[in-house]
Amino acid sequence: MPTPRQTKPVQLTREDWIDAAITILTDQGVEAVQITALARHLNITRGSFYWHFEGREDLLNAVVAEWQRRNTGVMLDVLKKAKSLDGGLLDLFQVWVEMAEFDSRLDQSVREWARRADDVLSQVQAEDDSRVAAIATFLESHGFEPTEAFVRARVIYFTQVSYYALGVKEPMAQRLKYLDAYFQCFIGRSPAPEAATAFIAMHKDSSS
Repeated sequence: MPTPRQTKPVQLTREDWIDAAITILTDQGVEAVQITALARHLNITRGSFYWHFEGREDLLNAVVAEWQRRNTGVMLDVLKKAKSLDGGLLDLFQVWVEMAEFDSRLDQSVREWARRADDVLSQVQAEDDSRVAAIATFLESHGFEPTEAFVRARVIYFTQVSYYALGVKEPMAQRLKYLDAYFQCFIGRSPAPEAATAFIAMHKDSSS
C-alpha cells in the first residue's frame, strides 16, 4: 500500500518551496526556515530541494526577492496607474488595508529577521527608501515641491508601517472616520468628496 509520501506529487516548483519558506518565516521566524523542516512541511524528500536551490542561503535570498516583488511591487504599481492625487492615495490605502497583495505579516517578519542580519537590514532600508521615493515622486507629479513631497511621503509611509509594527487593532469604521483628518495631515486638504464616498462605500460592510 503506498505511503502518503509516495502518493504526494513530487514535482514541486521553486515557487512552492519559496511559499513554504515564507509560511514558516511568518509563523516561526527565520531560524525555523531549514531545509529539513521545509521538506517535512511539504511532505517530500529533502533531496528535491536541490533541484531548485544551491542551499539554504539561496532560498533565503529568494524569500527576500519575493518580499520585494510582492510588497514594494504592488505599491509601485498602484502609484504608477493612479490618474489623480486623491485616487492614488486611496488606492495606496486600499493596498495596505485589504492586504490581498501586500503581505503585512511577511513585511514584519522580514523586518524582525533584519534585526539580526545586517545584509537583510540593508535590503529593508533600501526598500523603505524605494517606497518613500515612489510616494514622493507621485506627490511631486501632483504639484508638491521636492522637499515637501519627500517629508509628506515619509509621514504617509511610516504611519502605515507603524500600524503594522505596533499591532494596532482598530475597527475599520473608526479608521474611516479619520479619513478626512488623515488627508489633511498627509496632503494639507480634504479628499475629493466623490473619491472619499467611493472609498468609504467600498469598506462599508467591513466597517460595521
